[in-house]
Amino acid sequence: MNQSHRSRVNDACNASVFALVIVLAALLYVFGAAMSGDTVGLTQSIRGAEVFDTRNVP
Repeated sequence: MNQSHRSRVNDACNASVFALVIVLAALLYVFGAAMSGDTVGLTQSIRGAEVFDTRNVP
């Protein structure tokens, strides 16, 4: 049984919304980790990144 045009459009919209939710969740996780101060663990996963810890600077 063939799908109608509207059904294929709905499937494409559902897939794109699902992909957008995954991307936004990943961005939220990365920015949340960066804002919480977990920069050492976050930057160790990025090759060539440097950490500047300025929390104890007078």
